[in-house]
Amino acid sequence: MFLKPYRPKSSAALKGSESKKFRQRLELAFPNISVDQLVPAKAAVTHVKILTHGGVQSIVYCVDRQPMFFELDGGQLVPTLYAMWIIPSILPYYTTHEGVLPKLTNGADLMLPGVVPLGVGLSMYGHYKKGQLMAVNLTNNKSAVGVGQLARSSDDLYMCGGHGVAVKMLHLFGDKLWAHEPSLVQQIPLVRTKALSTDDFPALGAEAERKKTAKAEVSEAPAAPDTFASVTQATDGEELESGTALLSLAEEDDHDPADTAPAAESNEVTPEYILRNAFLSALKNNGKKLPLPLLTSNFYRLYVVNEAAEQIDLKKTRYKKLSNFLADMVDQGFIVVREESKGVDKIISVDLEHPELVNFITDVKANEANGAASETPLFHSELKEMYIVSDVTAAFFTKMNFKRGEGIPVGQVKKIVREYVAKHGLQDVKTKLVRPDETLLELYGNREGTLSEVCSLITSKMEHSYQMCSGKDTSGKPMIQMSLATRSGNKKVTLVSNIEAYGIILAEFIKLCKQGAAASTSIVKLPHQKLEQLQIQGNQVRFVYTLLTETYKVPPKCILGLELAKDGKKNKKK
Repeated sequence: MFLKPYRPKSSAALKGSESKKFRQRLELAFPNISVDQLVPAKAAVTHVKILTHGGVQSIVYCVDRQPMFFELDGGQLVPTLYAMWIIPSILPYYTTHEGVLPKLTNGADLMLPGVVPLGVGLSMYGHYKKGQLMAVNLTNNKSAVGVGQLARSSDDLYMCGGHGVAVKMLHLFGDKLWAHEPSLVQQIPLVRTKALSTDDFPALGAEAERKKTAKAEVSEAPAAPDTFASVTQATDGEELESGTALLSLAEEDDHDPADTAPAAESNEVTPEYILRNAFLSALKNNGKKLPLPLLTSNFYRLYVVNEAAEQIDLKKTRYKKLSNFLADMVDQGFIVVREESKGVDKIISVDLEHPELVNFITDVKANEANGAASETPLFHSELKEMYIVSDVTAAFFTKMNFKRGEGIPVGQVKKIVREYVAKHGLQDVKTKLVRPDETLLELYGNREGTLSEVCSLITSKMEHSYQMCSGKDTSGKPMIQMSLATRSGNKKVTLVSNIEAYGIILAEFIKLCKQGAAASTSIVKLPHQKLEQLQIQGNQVRFVYTLLTETYKVPPKCILGLELAKDGKKNKKK
């Protein structure tokens, strides 16, 4: 649902009464949790109307800018991963193997072969109805990595014979909703329990071991901790209570349609809504540049009208006149208006710190003229396998400047071990075996082995996890090389190499080059190389350098070839 970028349409902060009604909805939908943990009484709650890439309208509820819940078509509230990480017992769980996560993040639903059974017989997949909200976690980590809906009831899943879709995924670790507020994104918390140790779960496809595991789980179920709701069977009473909560939620929506703020009401766009949005957009986009004091008529004509998504007709609004509308905005604390003389009013100050204005997101349509590059991701997001520095391995990795709990990519662990062994001279020149020093003795004992064997011993003491990484990480990447070449007709072209190594999406980079430099841009495949080279007509070295450093935030030290810029050659001739 959120794997591709969605478009925010509007945003508004919930007032006190609206926030209270939202908390009541949460209590009805999730009666077994403490709402105060997710939505503190004094927290700033914002609802953002969005349009997904598939054309589905939804509302995301943010608490202190962190997305906590979103709505489905029927008004059902669904917790995000951030809510699940705060209170893990909000939803029941299905557990899958860690190798399934990359497939889920590529857009796949959770299939039955990937689900670790909760029991035997009809209890294999619990006792849930079709459409039940389910969280998904991994065999080596009980923290949720996704949220979805059951494709079939538990009984129907059992009758499928281990084939078909189990959970239709709605929200996943690493999707655009997880990255809604880039400054607040979190990695998956590592929470291991005995019930979720890898020894208790067989590898995917090991049927004989699965049956043994299922029997062991059934016998140990009474001793499972309360927070591990994924392997406990739901009683009929719990299902009835959940169904009653959802029915109450639907009734509340029918009897009280004014639960949400005017800016987020159904699909009807009123003249008042258009006028108010244009007013807030004018303050949001131009508030710091307004030449105060400013005539109210000029403010409306030069700023408000330009920000309106549609033509504004004041006579069709309930205000009828501009003065009445501005008086309402004064009462709400957005602006201060002073009467200079009879019939002449001026805006003398604007409250840019007003909560509703701070949380307001201007309509994307109003900004399309200025370019909508912010809607399109510039970097590839990549799910990377990581090893987490554990307490046992902390003594070793702290000597290599890694902290306890820090994630290390799988491919980097061997480099670290090789560097440590070379630094301390632990490898025998003839046998190539590594002799353990005091630190390694405490880690895995008095054992000699090859470098690969030592790496395996060390990683066996570490926690395995996943982290979502973007292309902005420049560590260990080749330099971006810019060069000039001559093509047929003595025409110069700019060649740029190693862009993809930084996670930059080439299609978007080419689009920006065509728009900014007004030059033909194409991709050239080099022989015997995996990465592709970008070819831009003319000497565009200066433009490419500026685009990489300012738009993509690539450090200047990672770019070579700036001396070939056109302005630099002119200076040399002079």
